[in-house]
Parts: sequence; C-alpha cells; structure tokens
Amino acid sequence: MPCTLECRSCGKTFCETERRMACPDCREPLWVKYDLEELRRALSPVMPGPEDTFLRQWRALLPLEDERLIDRVSLGETESPLLRSRSIGTRRGIADLRFKLEMGPTLSLKDRGTAFCTLKALEHGYAGVSIASSGNNAASVAAYAARAGLPAVVFIQEQVSPSKVMKSIAYGATVVRVRGGMPEASRVCAELSGRFRWVNCGGPNPFRVAAKRLAGYEIVRQLGHAPDAVVVPCGGGAGLVAMYESFRELLDMGLIRKLPRLYGVQLSACNPTETAWLEGRDTVTPVEKKPSLSDAIMNNDPFWGKYDLAVAKRSGGGIFSVSDEEFVHMIRELGREEGLFTEPAGSVAVAALEKIRRRDPAFAACESVVCTLTGHGLNAPKVAVSDAELPDAVPATAEAAIAELERRGAL
Repeated sequence: MPCTLECRSCGKTFCETERRMACPDCREPLWVKYDLEELRRALSPVMPGPEDTFLRQWRALLPLEDERLIDRVSLGETESPLLRSRSIGTRRGIADLRFKLEMGPTLSLKDRGTAFCTLKALEHGYAGVSIASSGNNAASVAAYAARAGLPAVVFIQEQVSPSKVMKSIAYGATVVRVRGGMPEASRVCAELSGRFRWVNCGGPNPFRVAAKRLAGYEIVRQLGHAPDAVVVPCGGGAGLVAMYESFRELLDMGLIRKLPRLYGVQLSACNPTETAWLEGRDTVTPVEKKPSLSDAIMNNDPFWGKYDLAVAKRSGGGIFSVSDEEFVHMIRELGREEGLFTEPAGSVAVAALEKIRRRDPAFAACESVVCTLTGHGLNAPKVAVSDAELPDAVPATAEAAIAELERRGAL
C-alpha cells in the first residue's frame, strides 16, 4: 500500500523509499502514514481472515512493494490466538477477559516487527540487519535474518537470560555483549548500523511499528468489536504506541465506535514511564535499575516513553508497574488456572489487573479487556520453577507411585 513517512514531532513528510529512520531536522522518529480511504478500501467489505502468515493476511495494510519477498522471510508468523480467560477474569470482576498470545515462531511478540523489517531490508537492498536487545528481539532478528539469507549482528546488554543468548547464537547471528544496559547497547548498534548499512530493526524503525500495529486489527477481527481496554507490557514502549495507532486508524475509518483505554505495564524494578506518569510529566527521564528476576522490559531510558505517556492520556488509560513477586505469582497462576506458560515480561499485563482496577475507577467499568502475553515461559523457565521443585525418582512400581501421589496430596 502507498504511504509516506511522517515525523511524529514536526510533521515533515518523506517518501518511503528515502529509507529514513528519523527526521533529519528534529531527530524524532517517523511513523508510516496511510491514506484512510485507501485503508478503508483495503478492508472492504470485511477484514481478511487468517492465512499462512500475517504478512500475507494484512499485506494490503503494509507498505509492501514486492509480495514475493514474503515467502523469503516468513517463518509462519500467523495471526496470534485470542483466548477467553477461564477463571482469572471472573475472580477480578472482569466479565470478558481475553489473552492475546503474542508468541511467534521465536516465542515472543518481536516476530511481528522483525519479520517486516527483514522484508524491507531485502526490498531496499541493505547489507544486513541489526538490533540492540535484551534477548527476545535479538533472537527474532537472528532467526529472520537466517531465513532471509542476511547477516545479523545483535547487541545485547550485559545482564540477559542465557537461554535467549543461546537462541541468537543457534540462529547464526554475531552476538556482541555490551557492558551496561539497553541505552549503551542501543547507542553502539545505531552507530554501526549507519556505518555498515544494516537495517536497525529496533528503536526508531517505522516499519517495525507498522507491523506491530496489526495486533490491534487482529483483536477487532477476532472479537468483532473493539474491547473496552487493552493492557500491554512496556519496555522500550513501541508495543503500546503500535496498539494505539491500530485502534486510532480503525476509529478514524469508522470501523469501530470507540477507542479502547490503553494501559502500559512496567516492572517496579525499572519503571521510568510509570514514574513520569505519576508525576504528571510528558517526558521520561532515566531511572536507576534495581535487581529483578526479569531481563526483558528492563529499559531505564525507553525510546518510546514520551509517546506511551501521550497514548495513555489520549485513550483514558494509564501506566502501572508490578513487582517481581507479583509477576512470579501470576506466571504460576496463568499456568495452573489457564494452561498458559509465560516469561516474566509476558505475565505483567495480567499481574497488573488487580492494581489497575483498584486505582482507576474508569477501568473498573470495563467489561471487555484484552491482555497481551508477550513471551513464552521457555525463554526464562527457572524464574517460575526452581530446581528444588524438580521431583526425585521413585521406584518403578504402582505402589511407590501411589505413595508419592498421596504424599504430595494428589490422591
């Protein structure tokens, strides 16, 4: 679909083929701007149903020039499930709580943006792809680069889950571990990406957000309407911005009747956007990280922080945080009650529900709520389950097994 790139600050526009990541005048990020009539025609008469990849399903809503490239990058990143809660929603007074399982082929939400960024790297003839990431985005970039036949260089922060680093290595990426946190890794990645003509698949890449926004389209297609509220984990913050842009487009086209309240959730150990929200500021300043069992969404200087604040305000939502204790409890509750296994960052949206409900009277009136679960528990399995919980072997007899079951209260 034809589009332009527009500066989020000054409004200056650029041709999509100029391959810009930020405005040259004010250095603010760009966004992919579509003609609403074109979008409406693309969705007429009904939203498209699922296909073998969401890239093909929603190709009419993407700035895509060569559809043949879809097969060169796709890893089967289909429309993600939207599951109704069996019990957690009822216990929290929510009539219809749904879980959007944003866990793609590499087990996290990152595959939406990465798939399309890699496609654009092929389309524009870049030499490779790069990313600064705490782990999930690194693994995703590495996998899609391997699929596309492009070299990948991923810059990871010093403290990161070994299982995520191993995934990137297994996919064949060159992994550079940078001393410090995400700001340091991002700075090095940005400098070298420009120098060596790599597509930076994180931070300001406008095509990343254009692809991530399709999760909102899917929610409306799956529900048949817009929910009252959507709760999204926030690290760098692109997910909340992308979710807002999808619903705003649908509202402006007259395809939904209201804009959902949008809530971002951070970790109490690293909550710069929540801090700014509570202090009534429109910009985010870095905070000092505290120790946490999570390595994801621990971004103390989020690129999209000020935009998350604006999105929460415009939609009537808010920014919250949860503690390690709260997300560990929720990982176990989701597994036990709903049959879903998430990593820490994947559980925070659900972990925050009770807190949001207590503190925000408007949320208490929301009957239809969607929480995005953004990463599989296999990315960090030892956070929720310790080695001490692993069972000892019993003799291979029915009597011994029965005794063990009785000891553990299973009979």
